[in-house]
Amino acid sequence: MARVSDPRDNRSYKARRLQVLQANNWSCYYCGQDATQVDHVIPIANGGDPMSLDNLVAACKRCNLSKGKKPQAVFLATMDTPPVFSNSFSPKTAVRVVQGPCEGQPSQDLN
Repeated sequence: MARVSDPRDNRSYKARRLQVLQANNWSCYYCGQDATQVDHVIPIANGGDPMSLDNLVAACKRCNLSKGKKPQAVFLATMDTPPVFSNSFSPKTAVRVVQGPCEGQPSQDLN
């Protein structure tokens, strides 16, 4: 049985890959780390265009392998996200409760 040719094996794809990496400053679209690979937003297996610039983003090896054939939205929903406010406590590790006027919190003295 003959092997179906993979569009990623040809020179034009390799040139497009370098174009995408350079356009994204070799930075992973998903996590910001150094990118060495290109991810297909809509996987080729799901009908995504292997050469379209609209379907290619720079990706680090970890993110590209983790995403696999998942839709981008599913992959992004499973990623850890950094805290919005870096100086706030994590709900799991906070030991101090800031008092305030919100429901369920004791009132603050405004002396």
